[in-house]
Amino acid sequence: MASGNSKTRNPSPYTFRDIDAAIAHLETVLDTDGASSLFSRTYWRDRVLQASSTTGLAPKQQQRLHRLLERIDTF
Repeated sequence: MASGNSKTRNPSPYTFRDIDAAIAHLETVLDTDGASSLFSRTYWRDRVLQASSTTGLAPKQQQRLHRLLERIDTF
């Protein structure tokens, strides 16, 4: 079920109920694999941007996602 944000290229598959688990997963993978990941920076950036398009994000969730984007830029 889409989040209702139909204007984005990749609408978020997440809701405010499950976004924390998705962010935690991204943090874990990017902390563990980082630049040595099998997937490209573009893939991870798209995943974070997709999560960022979730409707109803709290400021702390937005900050966590922003930090992930900054981390990806360092790969």
